[in-house]
Amino acid sequence: MDLSHFNTMVESNAANLRSTWRNYSLSSSALVATIVFGGDHLDGKRPMMIFAIIGVNLLVLLSTDGQMAQFQALRKDMPTELANSTTGQEWTKQPLGVFRVLTAVMTIAITVTMLMAL
Repeated sequence: MDLSHFNTMVESNAANLRSTWRNYSLSSSALVATIVFGGDHLDGKRPMMIFAIIGVNLLVLLSTDGQMAQFQALRKDMPTELANSTTGQEWTKQPLGVFRVLTAVMTIAITVTMLMAL
């Protein structure tokens, strides 16, 4: 893979990851605000809120994990020119598997916390 094509793929995946987290931040903030300020208006709507909480958190978990897996694959396909550079060598040291596990653990913890607050 040539460097230009590789960079395009990395930029696209990074943009997808940023978009996922931006959308998640907005969605989870709206859910938290609904939980905090919903009060009596949530009566009868709890199943809908449970569905929304699980849906939003599951979507971010699956999307983020897929994008991190793509970064791991891109790292393996890194052009020689980049792999021999300091940046490439540092990128290969990054524990992307650990990031994937931490993302899963934190997303599950946030989901459980939101459900408990409901």
